[in-house]
Amino acid sequence: MIRELSREDFLKTMKSGMKDITQDAEAVVDIWDYAESLLHEDLISQYGFENRLIEAVYSDEKGCYQHVLLFTSQSNCYIVIVIDTEKRVIIGHHFLNLNEEYGID
Repeated sequence: MIRELSREDFLKTMKSGMKDITQDAEAVVDIWDYAESLLHEDLISQYGFENRLIEAVYSDEKGCYQHVLLFTSQSNCYIVIVIDTEKRVIIGHHFLNLNEEYGID
């Protein structure tokens, strides 16, 4: 079962700032069953899912949360799977539109 996080809930997981850990990230949980549910809802890219592509992984400064960015079919838009690293569970996902957030064209 998937759970969409509100913007407010998503931002709460970023309070201490975020750090790009893509190169050194270790899997806290297996995200691919959750990602398959996202695929069935047409929220992520079929190609990205089939090839297990992850755009980036970020961690908050305290190491409590990881954000795993998966590709969508839209440019500069991602589904972010949010993981509670202490409990080792996926708490939900959020649609991140960088075009709107940062005025990217």
